[in-house]
This record gives sequence, structure tokens and C-alpha cells, in this order.
Amino acid sequence: MIIRYVKSAMIGLAITGISIASAVQANDDEVAVREVAMNYLLGFYYGRTELLEQALSPELKKLGWGSRRDTGKRSGPHHMTRDRALAYEHHEELSENAHRKVVVFEVLDKVASVKVEAVWGIDYMHMAKNDGKWQIYNVIWQSWPDGQAVD
Repeated sequence: MIIRYVKSAMIGLAITGISIASAVQANDDEVAVREVAMNYLLGFYYGRTELLEQALSPELKKLGWGSRRDTGKRSGPHHMTRDRALAYEHHEELSENAHRKVVVFEVLDKVASVKVEAVWGIDYMHMAKNDGKWQIYNVIWQSWPDGQAVD
């Protein structure tokens, strides 16, 4: 009877240990996903190519619709590869307080879904984890809807 109790207690402790380890890994992954999304945003904001190199998969596919500043008319879809993103020339002077928001929708062990808000608009992205490293593979974006632009 005592042996059965001890075995049950040991199994319970082992399961608890696995659950705690899984929770810690999930939290570490969410922190890493959030950091990749912020590196993406800051890389474009301040022309920091090294941040984009870390954040973007070589297989990046980016697609979006923007509004022309002079007419407000939407144009697109605009396509961007990783090479074009790395060659992007930063043209605006943005304050350190420029709008930036990262919303992590879900993080699994290999994939994640994230929303990034920036001065240019809203980006939805999919990330994947390969060799322990999170990177952005897909981005679909649009400029802010009429009347909702931020600074």
C-alpha cells in the first residue's frame, strides 16, 4: 500500500515537473516571438538592417496595401521579399515615441501568429521556429483605415 502511494506521488511530481518545464518554455518562446516582432518594427523604423536580418526568414513573403499620402487612395498589393526589406531605405524621422504595439495571438512549439501596429499601419505575421530561432515567414499588411492613423 505504501509503495503504491509512493509510486503515485512520484508520478505526480514527474508530471508536475514536466508541466512547469513546458510552461517555462512557452513563456520563453512568447518573449522571443515578441522580441522578433519588435526587431522587425524597429528595423523598419530606424533603418536597422541588422535587426531585420535577425527577424526575417530568407523565405519571407510580404504583401500589403498602402494609402497614397496625396490622395488617400489605396494601392496594392505591394510585394516585398527579404532582400527588398533589407535594401529598404528609411526616409522618415521618427521620434523615440513613435507608435509601436505588438500583440501575440498564439505561440505553439513551432509556429506563432502576431499583430504589429506601426505608424504605417497594421501587419499580421506568421513566424516559425527553426533550430531554436524564431523568424518571420509571412506578413500581410495594410495602412491604417481612414481616420485611424497614428503618430
